[in-house]
Amino acid sequence: IVSKIDEDKDGFVTVEELKDWIKFAQKRWIYEDVERQWKGHDLNEDGLISWEEYKNATYGYILDDPDPDDGFNYKQMMVRDERRFKMADKDGDLTATKEEFTAFLHPEEYDYMKDIVVQETMEDIDKNGDGFIDLEEYIGDMNSRDGDADEPEWVKTEREQFVEFRDKNRDGKMDKEETKDWILPSDYDHAEAEARHLVYESDQNK
Repeated sequence: IVSKIDEDKDGFVTVEELKDWIKFAQKRWIYEDVERQWKGHDLNEDGLISWEEYKNATYGYILDDPDPDDGFNYKQMMVRDERRFKMADKDGDLTATKEEFTAFLHPEEYDYMKDIVVQETMEDIDKNGDGFIDLEEYIGDMNSRDGDADEPEWVKTEREQFVEFRDKNRDGKMDKEETKDWILPSDYDHAEAEARHLVYESDQNK
């Protein structure tokens, strides 16, 4: 695999080469995931996936009983999926092309889907339903304390991160824009960060 990453064939893997490989591998995984799911949802094989097709393929077996006794609220999940599907569906015809279906399955990869990623994240973490993420909700999403167990050091660090960096206006909670800066920072390249970390850990002679 090193020979594939080493684009200039000089016998060394640079941060830039590793970053390019990570991005390539990620795109390949997304492509394979979309292809796999496409086959299971394009029921009439017309090269498009309508919301009805997706709904029937995904939720058909529980539509008659949308709240079965297994801990999942399928009705709520379906409403959420429909909202995301409509956001991905650029022309509003309730039918997804392969590109639109990719945006639906992997919204974090598309600029026009970022608002829905933020909205879903806030809904997941905002337990009191006030439309914000406060410190305890932020910590609770990452760490579920067991009784009076001592708080891990990394949790204390995250508390400091919340106060110093996440909550930019210092009102004790994160709004939509602050949440967006947290989960989708515009100045952060995940592939580059991972590449730098891997090269640093692997470079024995630095």
